[in-house]
Amino acid sequence: MDTRKVRILFLAFYVLSLIVWIAEEIFTLTNPPEYFDRFRIIIATVESFIALSSFLVVFILYKELKAEAVENVQAKSQIHDLKRTNRILKNPELGFWAEAKAQMEEWKLSEAETEIAILLLRGFSQKQIAAVRKKSLRTIENQTAAIYEKSSMRGKLEFISYFLTPLLPEED
Repeated sequence: MDTRKVRILFLAFYVLSLIVWIAEEIFTLTNPPEYFDRFRIIIATVESFIALSSFLVVFILYKELKAEAVENVQAKSQIHDLKRTNRILKNPELGFWAEAKAQMEEWKLSEAETEIAILLLRGFSQKQIAAVRKKSLRTIENQTAAIYEKSSMRGKLEFISYFLTPLLPEED
């Protein structure tokens, strides 16, 4: 049985148990207390079942909301990636660099970090970047580490892959 059917059955059973509980409450209010004492165990059992069912409903709803939140984040990420791919593919040469620079601004890279990021995308090594920018290798290493941290990338390959993936054809 799929989850939707199970959910509907559980909800129907829960509503039915609430109706029984309301009827039981009306019964206890309209009859003398002595009459009520004979059914105390049955009434306590029904009320306990309803309380447990209520906690179960809240737990199920919480799990579903949590799962929906995860799916929502994934969907937003996928939409963002597809929009980026679409913008790049409209004008590949200009679109690629415009998107790359826009992404670097979104990551809040400094001007120097943006220059280094562009050189990384062009395939330069850190030694080559240090020579081109006339900076020490240690400075370039620190700035590169800052780029990877701000972009949440683990290294050069993942960084380059992030920008090149939208240009590759879809996998079958």
